[in-house]
Amino acid sequence: MEWILVNQEGLLTSLQRAEIISRELYNITRPVFVQAEHEADYKLFEYITHPDRRNDAALIVNTSHVIEVHPSCTLEKLIAVFPELTIEERFTLSSVIHQSRAFPFGLILPDTVTVRDEAFMIANGWIEADK
Repeated sequence: MEWILVNQEGLLTSLQRAEIISRELYNITRPVFVQAEHEADYKLFEYITHPDRRNDAALIVNTSHVIEVHPSCTLEKLIAVFPELTIEERFTLSSVIHQSRAFPFGLILPDTVTVRDEAFMIANGWIEADK
C-alpha cells in the first residue's frame, strides 16, 4: 500500500481536500452526468485520518492503478484543489489526461506530492504495525 498525505489548502481542511481529490479522480472515468444515483458518493481511493489529528488525512493510493478516461470528463474541480500548480503544470496535467484513454495514477502526481510507504506511516503514528 501507498499513502499520500494531503495538506490543508486555503479554506479546505486536509480531510475535505482528500475527499474532493478522490471524488474528482473517480469522475475522470465516470463524469457526474453519466453516473447512476448510487454513484453520487463514489471515490477512486479511500483515505484515513490521523488518530491524533482528525482533520489530517492521507489518501490510500496505488500509483500503478490505471484510470480510464471518459471522453467528456472535466478537470476543473480537480485542478482547483491544487492551487500550487503552475499554469504549465495545469496544462500538462490536462493534456496528459485528455490525450489518453487511460493512464497510471502515478503519472499525474504533481512534483509537490510525496508518496509514503508503510514504514513512514507507522513511524509517524498514522497506522499501527501489524502484530
